[in-house]
Amino acid sequence: MNNGALPIAAVATPMFQPRSPAFWVYCLALVGGTYATAAMAINGWRVMPVSVLAGLAAWVLYTLPLLWLFRRLGVFRGQTASVFVMAFAWGGLGAVYLALPANQAVFGILSKLVGPAFAHHWGPAIAGPSDEEPLKLIGVILLVLMAPARFRSITSVMAVGALVGLGFQVVEDFFYTVSGAVNHPNADQLEPVTQMIVLRGLFCGLWSHAAYTTVASFGVGYFVARRNEPLAKRWLVAVAAFAVAWSLHAFWNSPLLTEMTRSIWVLAYFPLKGVPVLLAVYLLSRVARSERAAA
Repeated sequence: MNNGALPIAAVATPMFQPRSPAFWVYCLALVGGTYATAAMAINGWRVMPVSVLAGLAAWVLYTLPLLWLFRRLGVFRGQTASVFVMAFAWGGLGAVYLALPANQAVFGILSKLVGPAFAHHWGPAIAGPSDEEPLKLIGVILLVLMAPARFRSITSVMAVGALVGLGFQVVEDFFYTVSGAVNHPNADQLEPVTQMIVLRGLFCGLWSHAAYTTVASFGVGYFVARRNEPLAKRWLVAVAAFAVAWSLHAFWNSPLLTEMTRSIWVLAYFPLKGVPVLLAVYLLSRVARSERAAA
């Protein structure tokens, strides 16, 4: 038994792969994402500098214990830090950068085809998972293509998916924090930061993008790790895992159960919507752990 650790030669495989097209696609998206994030922060700084600094500090402090938890759960086992730094960077810079205009485009299409009212109520449930889940998963696939020797198990790919999703969640929340501060109705620069940390961090963070991308990455991991299985079966598992992640994200963004927010049951609203996500992640993690135990 190797407890999920990769062979030394696999771990030594560098992530810097200038001969790989996947590497340059990754770098191009990161450059665009870095520029867009910096521009957003600078524009926010000009209007609400305290909110930008407080928001940045708050989301960094929010991320650190989650990384510690991931480490305690063994998510980082068998890989070097470069893999997870690149995964987090793709989620936070590459995927967010590409998702913002994609979401706006989908909302515009829905408004024209179905109507503004439908787009307002159901747009998040359609645009979010349809744009964000593929873009996050593209990052996972790019990393696997850069150094396939590092990703020989389902667990190793799911770990990358978790970090991609976490990066997306944190940077997207930082975007919302700055945007909320700029558009806040009063001059209190800390109130919008507190609101975002409570709403998007505490209530939504436990079953947000990190969970969705972990589920979707199970399919990619199965595809690359189970080469002895028929190709059709590997494709079926990959598509099914993505469909589950898409459905969980769509359910979370949908207006279903919104009546609960108008009653005392509001405290059960977020846990109830998040339970299916946590259950899916738990079941897939059991499968991945059984794979590691059998190695």
